[in-house]
Amino acid sequence: MEKSKKKFWIIWIMVSIISFLFFFLGIKFILGTQITVQNIMAYIIVSLIFGAISSCLYLLKLKIACAALIAGIIVGFFEMYRMFFNDLNGWGDLVGLMSLFTWMVIGLCAGTVGQFGYFLYKKLHTNKKAQ
Repeated sequence: MEKSKKKFWIIWIMVSIISFLFFFLGIKFILGTQITVQNIMAYIIVSLIFGAISSCLYLLKLKIACAALIAGIIVGFFEMYRMFFNDLNGWGDLVGLMSLFTWMVIGLCAGTVGQFGYFLYKKLHTNKKAQ
């Protein structure tokens, strides 16, 4: 198997498993909420989506965007846990999940902008060398 495809699967599996564990542990033990089969299915689907997006960015050779997305997911889980601990009069779970998705989108957008900036830098740098 080609090295980039191997890393594609490794990134997908690792991001998916870690995201699922963070969801499950945070909601089960920090919030103390009863977990149902529907909850587990939702965690699995969202975790697989996180893994698919990050690994597709890597496969498309958008490594800056991939790294920024993973960093956004990590910060998002940290913020989600922080909101869970604050509790916010029963709104901590909803605000925590919203902050997770907000930070994920921020990471994706920042990575896209960073990747585009790197693309422009490389393009301008090679044009200067050709002249």
